[in-house]
Amino acid sequence: MRRPALISLLIALIATVSLTACGPDETPEQRLERLRYNHEIYPVGTTTLHDEEGNPTLLVDLSVANQGTEPLTNLTVLVRVKGGLGNERLSQRVTVPLDDLRPGIGRQQDVRIKGFALEEDDEITVEIEPNLTPEDLRTLPEFADVTGG
Repeated sequence: MRRPALISLLIALIATVSLTACGPDETPEQRLERLRYNHEIYPVGTTTLHDEEGNPTLLVDLSVANQGTEPLTNLTVLVRVKGGLGNERLSQRVTVPLDDLRPGIGRQQDVRIKGFALEEDDEITVEIEPNLTPEDLRTLPEFADVTGG
């Protein structure tokens, strides 16, 4: 192969590699969505606590694990409670503090929802909400983790 043809081939190869390596940048919202989905979370126990005045607080004990490589200081989840007849009694976002949760490590963490009492046949689910809009993602406390704010 002649030298000019070889140089042209090398330039074309470098340009191709450069273009594929520099794909579109990930937006902060896309990065947050990816980091949130790296977590596994599920309830392992629930109870209702009452203060001195008899006011209830729902206590949900969670198992949380970060299966990714990057930490979040908070993770907002959706707690839902369905009654025995299938009616939704509660649907509320709750922020789980994850300050010292390292990637690859799991632990138990509780969250509390004031003013709510479990009934005997209630069923609780906890989920990382899918398909949140960029506007919704920007309202979550963990958004500061991806923007440095």
